[in-house]
Amino acid sequence: MPGFRDLLPNEAEVLREAQESVLGEMRRWGYRHVITPMVESTEVLELGLGPEQRRRLFKFADARGEVVALVSERTVPVARVVAGKLRSAPLPIRLCYAGPVLSTDEGRFQQRRETYQVGAELVGASGVVADAEVIALAARCLEATGLRRYQVDVGHSEFFQGIMDAVKLPAEVKAGVRGALAARDFVALEELLSRTTLRSAEHELLLRFPALRGGAEILKAAGGLVRNHRSERALSELGRVLELLGTYGLGDVVSLDLGAIRDFDYYTGIIFEGYGPDLGRPVAQGGRYDGLLARFGRPAPATGFVVQLDLVWEMLTRAPRPPELPRLDAAVAWDAAGLSTALRLGSTLRLFGMRAVVDTQPRNHKDAVDWWRVVGAVNLIHCHTSTSTSWSAPGRRMLKLPPEQVAGRLAGSPA
Repeated sequence: MPGFRDLLPNEAEVLREAQESVLGEMRRWGYRHVITPMVESTEVLELGLGPEQRRRLFKFADARGEVVALVSERTVPVARVVAGKLRSAPLPIRLCYAGPVLSTDEGRFQQRRETYQVGAELVGASGVVADAEVIALAARCLEATGLRRYQVDVGHSEFFQGIMDAVKLPAEVKAGVRGALAARDFVALEELLSRTTLRSAEHELLLRFPALRGGAEILKAAGGLVRNHRSERALSELGRVLELLGTYGLGDVVSLDLGAIRDFDYYTGIIFEGYGPDLGRPVAQGGRYDGLLARFGRPAPATGFVVQLDLVWEMLTRAPRPPELPRLDAAVAWDAAGLSTALRLGSTLRLFGMRAVVDTQPRNHKDAVDWWRVVGAVNLIHCHTSTSTSWSAPGRRMLKLPPEQVAGRLAGSPA
């Protein structure tokens, strides 16, 4: 079906390893795992999503006639949980999650309608210290996936909102400007602005808006272009966040992007995107959304992000050294008299934390070697009787040993 696909072992294994690595990093920062359903009431999703996001939902009626939808993002369900079942939990609360999300719009997920995400939400903490924590965690999560070259672009939704407040444009034109900037469609932006009555200074500011990118020096340049309190406060917060990220040791990978516009309506402050090498799409994205929890009856500031695991896999496979599949440590073959030994030995190796596959039929030594090569395990153990096994490994001569000695050697073997 267009927009959906199977994940075969290579991709599925790498994607799952990346997911567990990211969740592990989140747990080290104090974030606790929650699982929310794939299906939500449309009434719940409408509290958090704008009209365009609601249009992209897969909707259907359940057996009771209630209209429900498949989730297209998981921040809104987490907000529902924090305001509902976790209502008595003290704030701030740190939560993380993983799972697929779906959209009817293939363009949203790069010609896919299903993608896999890992996310984290810090609910109940306001201010730049919380913003910096979430951005720093996102950066460390990218490292945890195996990415060694990445960049994090940090912006502020209020900078743009301040500019929009200051210019006198109809609401539908402002929406068009926002859409053109979000898509970085500068031709459409120029065409929109050419039909307005904006003064030359305001016109030039909006055209220059997407180019306001760089380091700390861009704050001064941007400050000279705006004359409204909302945008000026956003620049002040960005400066402080940039300092804190330097304390985290991330000064070399963080830059400012004042032209960043996100496509979700709930963002209210610091926003950011993480990019890997040679990929023009963000692999991580997030920001502050202080108004969302109030829609569910528990007003609280919040900030968070998601990592797009599909894009992580795409970047890792492009790397000079693509990730390796988790190896099988041992292939355990057996003669007719060695089945019980093979089963016990396979269990013993797994108790040592190794990956061991036990054959399902007896084989002679030649057939066992052929099977070993097909399986791709590091070691071959051929069980002949209850007291006799053969151990083969690349670059070593075959050894005949008692089963317990084979297990002991593999447990301490560097192979």
